[in-house]
Amino acid sequence: MTHRNAELIHDYADTIWNKGQIDQLGRFMAPDVRMYGLGGEPPIIGLEKLQQETARWRGMYADATMTILSTVSEDDRVAWHWTLGGTIADTGMLMPNMRQLAREIPQLAQISVAGMTISTVQDGKITEETTQSDVAEFLKQIGYPTPQMPQDGGHA
Repeated sequence: MTHRNAELIHDYADTIWNKGQIDQLGRFMAPDVRMYGLGGEPPIIGLEKLQQETARWRGMYADATMTILSTVSEDDRVAWHWTLGGTIADTGMLMPNMRQLAREIPQLAQISVAGMTISTVQDGKITEETTQSDVAEFLKQIGYPTPQMPQDGGHA
């Protein structure tokens, strides 16, 4: 069963993120799926809401590519380490101050964000996911200023 769950994750990443077939989300997710950890936002609950949010996030990239670097499966859970890369096509997805930065950076081409997700799978569908991604690296790549630390080793 654990091998099948890992295959489900690979198929999900390829179908939804690489091929952009968001209408296929129901093949992978339970109707009452719950997703946690998306940038401090409240959890996304339910397939319909998840389809809307996935379309919004997927639409931010002109050429999204998700690569699964590794998976670890145990019982009904799969932990997976991934990268999501692409060219930002819709800066409207970004917070207002980040939108302006992204428009001002001519060399903005490819961005890549790494993350980890733990998925719970029951009856061949994902019922819950908790995701953490490297938001600081994403912000750095779109030109958000890096906080400066005091040079003398004191506290900021």
